[in-house]
Amino acid sequence: MGFVVLTERDVEELLPMRDCIDVMAEALVSFRRGEMTMPLRSVFVPPGATGLMAWMPAHGSGTRAVYGMKVLCVIPGNPARGLEGHQGAVILQDGETGRLRAVVNASAITAIRTAAVTAVATRALANEDARRLAIVGTGTQARRHLESIPLVRPIERAVVIGRTPERAKAFVEEARASVPFELQPAADAETAVREADVVVTVTTSRDPVLQGAWLSAGTHVNAVGASQPTSRELDTESVAAASLFADRDESVRNEAGEFRLALDEGRIGPDHIRAELADVLTGARPGRTSLEEITLFRSLGLAIEDLAAARFVLERADATGAGARVEF
Repeated sequence: MGFVVLTERDVEELLPMRDCIDVMAEALVSFRRGEMTMPLRSVFVPPGATGLMAWMPAHGSGTRAVYGMKVLCVIPGNPARGLEGHQGAVILQDGETGRLRAVVNASAITAIRTAAVTAVATRALANEDARRLAIVGTGTQARRHLESIPLVRPIERAVVIGRTPERAKAFVEEARASVPFELQPAADAETAVREADVVVTVTTSRDPVLQGAWLSAGTHVNAVGASQPTSRELDTESVAAASLFADRDESVRNEAGEFRLALDEGRIGPDHIRAELADVLTGARPGRTSLEEITLFRSLGLAIEDLAAARFVLERADATGAGARVEF
């Protein structure tokens, strides 16, 4: 028996962003129903190493039962080498027999599904007439979110905030031709955030890149980057001022630095998480309650998202003959 190897190009072709948004919404609801399960990720940071390794297992039950494991190295210095910061594979095994089914490029899966989950949250929580987007970051996820957010809100203008004005300008010059709306580098971060209806932070910063004082009434914020307990993209005021929604309650409490620090500082209580996103999708809990409310979605990235995306890609590959078959 063999398995299929699916490359970055295969994933790009088989997992369009619009389809992935629907796959992610379904995965989150399936997780809430108990049809998909997972533990917290395990992270190994070797002494003196330049990055870390993470293991993210998950299981999907039902007629398409499957085990999945994303094995990922996160190397902060990779972008300077012209490489993705996330390197690894999603391994799929048959849920009945354990037979190896697929090895899927993890960089592409992670990039697409992360931005797709943000789109699910934005569709559920942002004001319906949100037209102005601010993205903090200039990496792969910035590009992917320029693709995903306009699929769920009528974006007319986007502004990109970089670590330096030069980085933001270079990013915009490269990306401008691929978007059907106005795209500009930010003159300054505060003005860009104040004027935005939707804000996305996608950085590796250990220190806040967004101040709560900058947020206008009605803003929806997606905090996506810096997913370690010792890092935070948002200051404490941002967390305290917002209605907080989690991809998974347990993940935010254990892995989200801005939540843990705001809790330690006494600015929020342990019940500050309004709901998990799946609760909003199913109608079990309310999402946004007014046009003026500031909403915050904290995305940590879940193994069930990788599993659902990789399983979708494998099914497309089986149907189209894509990928390389390997005897094993």
